[in-house]
Amino acid sequence: MKTFAIKSTDLSPSILELVTEIENGYVVRIVRRREDWEDVSEEFMTRELFETCVRTGYLAELSA
Repeated sequence: MKTFAIKSTDLSPSILELVTEIENGYVVRIVRRREDWEDVSEEFMTRELFETCVRTGYLAELSA
């Protein structure tokens, strides 16, 4: 499973994990960590939107 950092001005990092690749895109898990809580959501992201986010630097792959 690939993991990506989500660009943010916040000091607490948020990450996006590719859960499953499907025909039109990806099922992704977004994890937002804060000092007192953690918000986890799973959503569908189109392949085009994902590639745009990587190309523009909004998402950056984290080293394994």
